[in-house]
Amino acid sequence: MARFNSSFLLMMVFLVACSGLLVSSGLSSEYPPKPSADWIQHLEKCGSRLTPKCREELSGFIVFGKATVTEECCDQLVNNLGQRCHFDLMKSLVLNPNFKSTISEIFERGEQIWEKCALAAKSPSPSS
Repeated sequence: MARFNSSFLLMMVFLVACSGLLVSSGLSSEYPPKPSADWIQHLEKCGSRLTPKCREELSGFIVFGKATVTEECCDQLVNNLGQRCHFDLMKSLVLNPNFKSTISEIFERGEQIWEKCALAAKSPSPSS
């Protein structure tokens, strides 16, 4: 049952972030009224830079605040995904009306995990 829930969560979050079903909420002037094919392609490319396990960890943490993000996933977030893609995926996620009530929490947790992972990526390893 737990595997079904995490798979469902992962599928739901990335379908929202990467599909043409995104709706405009007037959240930011950066968004066109209807997502362009280039914007959707950009989001899909961003999402493909993370392993499925890492996408699951990040979406669980950012959307629900329930998952632990591993050091390996932090490394992928900072070094593979990058800050622009991270925040673009978060922005696209909150355009979904299902997340309207949690927009501030999503951005807060997204910024929190970025800062944590970016600091960890800059820190020398304990064995150095």
